[in-house]
Amino acid sequence: MENITVSKPQEKIDPEAYNRAIRELTNLTLRMRRLDKAKDEFISIASHELRNPMAIIKGTIHAILTGDDGEINEEVKEDLTDLMVVVERQIRLVNELLDVSRIEAGVIYFNIVKELDIVSIAKILAETLNASATEEMVKISVEETTDLPKVQGDQDKISQVLINLVTNSRKFTKQGSVSISFAQKDDLVLTYVTDTGSGITKEKKDQLFQKFTKPGDPTVGTMSAGSGLGLYISKKYVEHHGGELWLEKSEEGVGSTFAFSLPVSGSAKANKIMEEIEAMKSIKEKGGHK
Repeated sequence: MENITVSKPQEKIDPEAYNRAIRELTNLTLRMRRLDKAKDEFISIASHELRNPMAIIKGTIHAILTGDDGEINEEVKEDLTDLMVVVERQIRLVNELLDVSRIEAGVIYFNIVKELDIVSIAKILAETLNASATEEMVKISVEETTDLPKVQGDQDKISQVLINLVTNSRKFTKQGSVSISFAQKDDLVLTYVTDTGSGITKEKKDQLFQKFTKPGDPTVGTMSAGSGLGLYISKKYVEHHGGELWLEKSEEGVGSTFAFSLPVSGSAKANKIMEEIEAMKSIKEKGGHK
């Protein structure tokens, strides 16, 4: 006996109810956008208002520590040194919030240079961080590389990307090393930052490049030191250069490798990015003269 399938008659959609639902969804979307814009404006204004007093506080503490206001005892000096660390951390947070608001508003400026030596930038960074490190801090090394082409980019922004990646790696590495290495793939130069730290859990991997998300193991004890904005900002900076930033690999208890790519100087990708930046610059300049 044949199986007979009886199809249920389709329910008719009420056109008025459908249109009403579309209108409500549209209104909700517009409200969400307005709220998101208001939030970004608030962060930007609050950050600007916080930066000036923080800078004054830092300057005052520095003047006291250097003896400009007279001699102070060791206990006061230690207290002020601890306070200086907190103030500098807050200044970094304010600067990162400003960076995020500028990125999302599309008003951040890039001073693109056609030829940058990424290896030299990494070496200067490593020397600076190693010089300021205490004995128990993990040292940073840079792999010797020959015949690596120059890249196109904004030196300050690329330095900030490297600083974010290296300081994150060192923060979550109790012992071992943090190393920076390079490779070329087609018209891209790849930069790798590898550590022997705590690694990243699967849950964290899925959220890594979102705002206010921090990599690493909270048991390391330094989770509160960062804002959770560094990777988000770094990814946006690299993408504006025509490259990508990603987690190459990570294993809990073994370590992690982050990588980012930048276009080789004079390549088709580099030229296209430069044309886009010049076009946007021209539009903004014309808009400013209206």
